[in-house]
Amino acid sequence: MTLIVLYLLALIDGLLCGLRASMGRCSLIRKRKYYRTAAVRGVAAAQVVSIAALIALLATIAISSHRDILRDDLEVAAGRMLRVFVPYAVLSLTSLALRIVPSTDIRSATSVFMLGPLTAIRPYVMMAGVGYGISKSTLWETQALGLFILALMLLLEFALNWHAGRAQEAEIRGLVG
Repeated sequence: MTLIVLYLLALIDGLLCGLRASMGRCSLIRKRKYYRTAAVRGVAAAQVVSIAALIALLATIAISSHRDILRDDLEVAAGRMLRVFVPYAVLSLTSLALRIVPSTDIRSATSVFMLGPLTAIRPYVMMAGVGYGISKSTLWETQALGLFILALMLLLEFALNWHAGRAQEAEIRGLVG
């Protein structure tokens, strides 16, 4: 169950990273399709990261000489990670839910006071969550997997920002000539 929750959180994170990477980069007035595409791109990228993480997990378990101990250690580490990631996800989703209120003031306030700071601290939350998760781990395999998955999740946002920047440059070149 813990693995499923981490997977769902990764998909939500990918969706939000896709949206964040696209914000302020499009000159269109009606941006709904643009943002929908960015969100799908983020989820797809998170899916790729999740598959890579799952392959690494399965490979590590397959070659381990102490599978039962490793599974237990991984489960404890994942549970500890959720103690950091779930509150962050709840705050992020709550701030997005508040944007449903048809008030420009509330939307602006949630952007300034919640979404902006939550976006800024995302890498630190990722590092803190993985660090907390693997800190009590007794196996190097658990620690290595945690750090590998952390690197993948940090690269996710970098890759989405890189892609959005290139798309914006192409759009500008097309407008300028």
